[in-house]
Amino acid sequence: MQAADPVPAAGQPVPVDAAATDEPASTEQAVIEVDPNVVSYEDYADPLEPFNRAMFKFNDVVGRYVLIPAGKGYAKVVPDVVDRRVASFFDNVEHPVYAINQALQADFKPAGTNLLRFGINTTIGLLGLFDPAEAVFGLEREPSDFAETLAHYDFGYGNYIVLPFFGPSDTRNGIARGVDFLFNPIPWVTESPDGFLILSYGWFQDFAQSAETYEKLLERPEDPYTFLRNLHLQGIQRDAAYRD
Repeated sequence: MQAADPVPAAGQPVPVDAAATDEPASTEQAVIEVDPNVVSYEDYADPLEPFNRAMFKFNDVVGRYVLIPAGKGYAKVVPDVVDRRVASFFDNVEHPVYAINQALQADFKPAGTNLLRFGINTTIGLLGLFDPAEAVFGLEREPSDFAETLAHYDFGYGNYIVLPFFGPSDTRNGIARGVDFLFNPIPWVTESPDGFLILSYGWFQDFAQSAETYEKLLERPEDPYTFLRNLHLQGIQRDAAYRD
């Protein structure tokens, strides 16, 4: 059964700055990149708000006093060339996740492309540190995830939820994060908890690049919880508009 989408009423305008590109950004990217002028959804039903606000406070404390300072320090210390290679490695290990989800969507051509990319970049590209699949063979990255698979089968967004460490999300994307973790090859080729720690480092490495911007973003609204919730809902509406 399809879960209810937390999408605003049809016809509500999307600000130009939130739909600046032809490719819809992920929620995490939207939080960092969008100018913080967002639509207010004052009548939005948030049945998990007590839990969400408690989790937001937890994330806020951990972010302000641990993750943001550590991320800013990491970004200053690690050379850009090293950071790009690390990012390339973690991008490469996501390709089996892309391929499995595309196969589940019966979208076999990009699934095959991603498997080829993974094989080429893992071998010739030295575990994905480099991308000869695109540079030499012209095979471009075609991402997908389990949230897209659920959407393919008309599973709605469900309720807004704040996840520990990851922040604003919804039922569909929360489920998808867990399933995509199981699809990732790292937990399968490493012993527990090594796989979890490696993927956690990958998330932190990605977060570090936007830690300073994220810190400034949180300082602007009077109620950061409502602001980030509205920004997430606006992202949902924007992505739905692109799909239509």
